Parts: sequence; C-alpha cells; structure tokens
Amino acid sequence: MSRILRVVRFIAVMGCCALAGLYAGRWFFAAQDPSATGAAATAEAVLVDQLPAFSLADLDGGQRDIREWSGEPLLINFWATWCAPCRKEMPLLQTLHDDSPGGLRVIGIAVDRAPAVESFIAEAGVTYPILVGQEDAIAAAESFGPEFIALPFSVLVAADGAVIGWEPGELDPAEIQGLASLAAELGAGRLTLAQARKRFPGS
Repeated sequence: MSRILRVVRFIAVMGCCALAGLYAGRWFFAAQDPSATGAAATAEAVLVDQLPAFSLADLDGGQRDIREWSGEPLLINFWATWCAPCRKEMPLLQTLHDDSPGGLRVIGIAVDRAPAVESFIAEAGVTYPILVGQEDAIAAAESFGPEFIALPFSVLVAADGAVIGWEPGELDPAEIQGLASLAAELGAGRLTLAQARKRFPGS
C-alpha cells in the first residue's frame, strides 16, 4: 500500500478529513501506540535543551506565552478533540492537576479549532490551562525537535526550563505518576538533569 493510501486510511479512521487535508504534504498525525512509527521517528530527533519560546491563543482569545509558567515544572500535552487516545488520557491529566497543587503543572495544547475544543473542555470538565492552535500549535510541537508528531505528545520540562524528555502516544496512570515523581526528585535536588533525562521513559 502506498504512503498516500495509508494516510488516507488514517484520515478516514480518525474522522478528521478536513483538518488532515489542511496539512497534507507537510504534517501527518496519528493517534497511535508509542511503539509505532511516530515514536520511532521521534527517537531519532534531537532533544532541545531548553523550553522553546512560543505563544498560543487561550480559550478566551488572548495570547499566552508558555514562559508565563516559568519557575514551575511543566507537563505539556499536545492533543486534539478527534484523537481518541488524547481524550482517554485527559481525565488522568486532570487528576494530576487536581492532586499536585504547587507541583507539576499540566498545560494542554490543542492542535484543533477553538469551538471544538471549547465544547469538549466544557463537557469533560478539564480545568488545567488549555492553549489552542492549528499550524502554530504544530510549530510549537516541532520546536521541541521531533520530525513526526504523533498525538498525544507530551513533554516534561523542569522548573528552570530544561527539557527533560518527551513521550509520544497515550500515557497510562503509572507513566503519569512516574513523570510527576521524576519532576519532583529533580526539583528537590535528588537527581541531576542528566540522571532525570536518563530515567525518562523511552530514553
């Protein structure tokens, strides 16, 4: 089967023909297991050392700079309303947000249209910060270094802005707890940045 036919089948399965058509030829998205193509391509990319500078719209229409949350460890989660694994892991991210006051901050970045995101967020009861974009959200994800973005796509960032690692694909409860513990140990000085990166899932 040709690459074009594979992409067409992915689009049909995910029900996002219009969005995929907008980015055809430049970006390809797949809500898939992290052991699949997206993870393999990501593993070959170069990890950036520091949190890249970017700003995106929030659900109120304002622009938010990711550096507004400087000084806090961040779990930045790229997702979309049409991505089933993204939707599945969001309650776990909400629980992390609720149970970690002053700890690991969750930032959701929707590669999607604002009306669809607003509707889903209201229904799901998500209260952690959500930023929204299409091409600019893709560019934000790519600024971390991967050559292929598989949604969901999560990045762990230390309080000083150092990028610890990224993980393509759905996070399960144990993985989310592991990331929170990793950020906490690094913040407490029990791990060096090099040790934290070595312990990051998939490293």
